[in-house]
Amino acid sequence: MRRFPIGQAWQPALTVLCTLFLAQYTLAGPLATTNFALNDGFGPDAGRWHGTVAVAAVGSGDVLAAEIDWAAFGPGGFQQYLNSQSIAQLDPSGPNEIAYVYQIASVSAASPGIETLTVGVDGADGRGVVSAPAYIPTGAASEQSPASGGDNITSMAWFFNGAELLVGDTSSLLVFTSPFAPEFDFIQVNSGLASQFPPPLVASPSDRLPRIVPEPVSSVLALSAYLALRGVRRTRRRALGRP
Repeated sequence: MRRFPIGQAWQPALTVLCTLFLAQYTLAGPLATTNFALNDGFGPDAGRWHGTVAVAAVGSGDVLAAEIDWAAFGPGGFQQYLNSQSIAQLDPSGPNEIAYVYQIASVSAASPGIETLTVGVDGADGRGVVSAPAYIPTGAASEQSPASGGDNITSMAWFFNGAELLVGDTSSLLVFTSPFAPEFDFIQVNSGLASQFPPPLVASPSDRLPRIVPEPVSSVLALSAYLALRGVRRTRRRALGRP
């Protein structure tokens, strides 16, 4: 049997494939698992909109293997998340808006380095008060913040020019807002010419207004408060001799 040696040209591809296989068994970060994410009954986790996706690619010698955490937050939810993570920043979303948040949570391979992240948005869908993509620093030692960003009509983009993410790096929280409820659209990450195709899907605005479903705990508390108030009113009526 003739044996074919594995040349150096194949080594990056094998590294990425092995990394992607192992990434399936890694734990998602706090953004991908937060209970403060919007729950309108349509999200992938029992109705809640959060998750993590892995990307891996090789192109013309360039290499990419990373994980991106994401979540969509209803009014007040993103601020609760920031507080829970001791991130002393403010939620940029306006009243009745949804905050769409993404983070490059881990980088296993990147040459020349992750330089762009884009999230697909249908051109007809609204954006909200944040007209351009923003970012929120987390204070992590491994963090890289984007140098710029833009609304490209069919996508929201963040550019890490001069601060490309390498192995071991994470990104700031990448944010934009919209008054519209989530649906799935693509997320694309580039390291030079390496970019996964087809790209995975994450939360992005639709063209419908959100339908906020109260959390079970909130519903129980509201019901308990109602019953307690009703009991107080009955006690007062009896004390006054009223039926």
